[in-house]
Amino acid sequence: MSALRTRIIALAATAAVVAGSAVTALVAWPASPPPGPAADFETPPDGAPWLPEVVSDAAQYPAAWGSMNEALRAKDRETFLSYAEGDAREQLALWWDNTTKIGWATAYILPATGPDGEEAALLGAGLGFEQRPVRGGGNADAGYRLTHGFGYDITTSGDGEDMRITSIEPQAPMPWDEGEIHVARREHVVLYGMADERDVVEANVDVAEEAARLALATITDVGGETPMVGFVSGITDDAERMHRWEYGDGGAEWEMEVAGYAQPALRPPARSDFLEDDIATGDETSAVLMMLGPLSADQRLETFLHEFAHGLHFAAAPLPSHAQPPTAVFEGFAVYAEVASGVAPREMFGYPEVTDAIAREGIATFSDENLRDEDAWIGYVAAGSYFAFLADTGGDPWQLAIDGIDASEPDLVEIVGDERFSEAAWQTWIATR
Repeated sequence: MSALRTRIIALAATAAVVAGSAVTALVAWPASPPPGPAADFETPPDGAPWLPEVVSDAAQYPAAWGSMNEALRAKDRETFLSYAEGDAREQLALWWDNTTKIGWATAYILPATGPDGEEAALLGAGLGFEQRPVRGGGNADAGYRLTHGFGYDITTSGDGEDMRITSIEPQAPMPWDEGEIHVARREHVVLYGMADERDVVEANVDVAEEAARLALATITDVGGETPMVGFVSGITDDAERMHRWEYGDGGAEWEMEVAGYAQPALRPPARSDFLEDDIATGDETSAVLMMLGPLSADQRLETFLHEFAHGLHFAAAPLPSHAQPPTAVFEGFAVYAEVASGVAPREMFGYPEVTDAIAREGIATFSDENLRDEDAWIGYVAAGSYFAFLADTGGDPWQLAIDGIDASEPDLVEIVGDERFSEAAWQTWIATR
C-alpha cells in the first residue's frame, strides 16, 4: 500500500499559481473559431489586483512599447531586442529564442507600475496550441485566446522611441528564463526541458502524446469541452529545478513532494492598444502549462494524464481572482479522469483505507486539510470517487468541475446541491465498491 500512497500524493498535488500568491478513442478535434473584430466577442471584465495600475491607453507610455509589440506581431527579433540593452537584451533574447522553439502565434509585452512605484512588465505569448474557450457554452472568454503571461521586474531609461529596458528579471522563474531549452513535439503535445536534459524530453514525448490523446478523448466522453487540441508541458529529472519552478524562491505550501503540477498563467489585466483584439483580458487565470518532475519517473503516463486533465479544466473554466474553490474540485476531477481514461484502476475506490475513511468521515475525507496531510492520497481517491459516483448514478461530473471553479459552497456535495447525490447516497455507493 505504500507504493500506492506515494503514487497518489506525488501525482495529484497541483500548483494553481496565480500572481502573488497541475483507452484509445477517435475524437473529432474541434476547429478554433476564426478571429474577428472585438465586437464579435463578449468583452471579459477588466482589472487585476497584481498590477494596480494597468495599461489602458498606449499614448500614456513611451512609444517604444508600441514598437516592441509591433515587432512581436511581425516576429521581428532584431527590432524587438533593439529596445533592450546589456543583460536585459540577453535575457529577452533567451526568452525569444526559447519560446519560439515552443511556438507562438501571438505575443505581447505590457508596461505597468507596481504597488511601490517600481517598474514592471507582463511578457506573454500563446505558447504551443491555441487555447480558446468554446463558443456557445456561456463562458465570457468564449472565442478569445488565452495566453501565457508572466510578470517581470524591469528598469528602463530614456523616453519615447529612445526608451530602453536596462534590466529584466522574472518574478517567478520559468525554464525559458534560465538557459537554452530543448523541445520535442507531436500532434497533440509540445514537451520541453533544459538543453542538458534533452534525453529526458526525447524519452518521454511519445508517452506525453499518448496521455494527450487519452485526456482529450476522456473529456469528450464525459461530456466536457476541449478548448484546445494539445498541451504544452515541461519535464525535468532535477528535483531542485522542479521545486524552484513550482515555488520560486519561497518554500512549499504543503508537506508533499509532487510528481507534476499544472500552472495557469496570467492574462493581460485590461484591454489595451498594445494587444490584438481577441486576447482574453481580466483578472481570471489564463492558459495553462504543465510540469513533470523526477517523482514521475515510474508513472509518466498517469502523471501526464492527471496534469492534462487539470489543463483542460482550467482552460474551460478560468479561475477568477476572488474564487477559493475547494481543492477537491480540481483534484477529484483529475483523479476521476485518470480512472475514466483507463490509466488508473477503478478498484482503488474500494481500497479499505478509502472506504473506511469515507464511512467514518464522509465528505470531510476530502477537506482541504486532509488533502495536504501525510495521508493525502486517501482524500484524493475519495474526491475522485465522488465524481465517479455522479457519473454512475445519473449526475454530471463535468458540470461539477465547471460549477466548482467559482462556487461559494465549501464541498462537492453542496456544490451539486441535489439530494440524489447526497453524502449518504455517496457513502452507500462507495460501500459496494
